[in-house]
Amino acid sequence: MAKKAKPKPGPDDLVRASAGAYRSGDGRFEVQKADQGWFLVDTEQANEFGQQLIHGPFTTLGDVTAAIPGSRDIKPLLRSSGRRAAGRARKQAAPKKPKPPTSWIDRLDARDAADVRRLISALEGEGISGAEALVRRDRESLAAAPAAAALIEGRLRMLIADAPEAQRDALRRILKKAVAILTEEGGAAARPLPRWQLVETPRDPGQPARRIRPQV
Repeated sequence: MAKKAKPKPGPDDLVRASAGAYRSGDGRFEVQKADQGWFLVDTEQANEFGQQLIHGPFTTLGDVTAAIPGSRDIKPLLRSSGRRAAGRARKQAAPKKPKPPTSWIDRLDARDAADVRRLISALEGEGISGAEALVRRDRESLAAAPAAAALIEGRLRMLIADAPEAQRDALRRILKKAVAILTEEGGAAARPLPRWQLVETPRDPGQPARRIRPQV
């Protein structure tokens, strides 16, 4: 079954560019995190001193999103000259472009960081929300495989969503029972019956085969 394409972001929607950094859907605004909060950087306009036009700080990303439409209509003051311009520059100097904080991904070695970013991007392409936090939990878990579980959950929920509305509750019950058979009942099978588990297949030699416990 073909996967439904993700809707194209609107011009005022936030799109994740990297850890702690976002951009607007049309690419005009950059959003960056600093100690003071979130800043919105207009890449198409400069302020009266020829520096980047920066809005903020904002407390949350929701505040940033709400500020984007109005920020499109803000016109910077015309550049003036002489002593008055110099005095105004000293009083109204724009804040420096905030430096993105170091994330847990930045502290990994180059190969691991690249692998993590590829996995985050792939999970986001599957429509899985909170992919960065999920990948971090996945790396820290020795026994369970939360990323694989989330991927299976997403595929099963797509099956439910594609079914006629009148059939979804019944299909959800069937899938929930099927998952229980795969993940739980195999460990309770009595001799001489074989036992089974749903496990992640390691890509690298030496990695443990972790259990997958999806929820439907």
